Amino acid sequence: MGQAIQVLDVVKVYPLGNGEVVAIDHLDLDIAQGEFVAIVGRSGSGKTTLLNLLAGIDRPTSGKLRVGDTDLASLSESGLAAWRGDSVGLVFQFFQLLPTLTVAENVMLPMDFAGKIPVGRRRSRAEHLLDRVGIAEQADKLPATLSGGQQQRAAIARALANDPPFLLADEPTGNLDTTTADAVLKLFAELNAEGRTIVVVTHERDIRSIVSREVTLVDGRIITDQTTGATR
Repeated sequence: MGQAIQVLDVVKVYPLGNGEVVAIDHLDLDIAQGEFVAIVGRSGSGKTTLLNLLAGIDRPTSGKLRVGDTDLASLSESGLAAWRGDSVGLVFQFFQLLPTLTVAENVMLPMDFAGKIPVGRRRSRAEHLLDRVGIAEQADKLPATLSGGQQQRAAIARALANDPPFLLADEPTGNLDTTTADAVLKLFAELNAEGRTIVVVTHERDIRSIVSREVTLVDGRIITDQTTGATR
């Protein structure tokens, strides 16, 4: 089992007024291929900053980030965007579906950008993914007509559009009721069982029953890194 993600002595500093805030403070983290890792911690601990660095949405002030075979520092902005479209599926708390596109069109959008999936197969792939996440019947509806749980499932289908090896999720259950949140986390567990490496930032208290590892951040540093014992 190789290293999927390597974070080496990474620092992220943001300017704030006349000073600066250290969001990530000399952080080291190795995640193996196929792991399902929860990043937990209070607001302001650096969780989302770390996820954005792993996704290439933000760049570190110093240190090294390698995801798969890619050293993120070696990529230009356009190179990062292309790498992200090909290799990373992103899921956010607020779904971020485009309101004027149908659910299927939202799922097809990353396919249009990346060009990995032939044009003639994109619609059928979108339908397959929506079926995979349990909302095939919503394909031709607009996002606003769906429940929060259905929208998050659509967002997960969109994240899977180009069959990325990495899934990164920022509070994916933050806007959902408990029952729906449990169902979404179970879906992540199933996707992990298929071999995807998943990193999820979460406040969920019972996440340990689902993930294989829990990393706790305080002030941009890892204070605990525990294997949970959750089995696949």
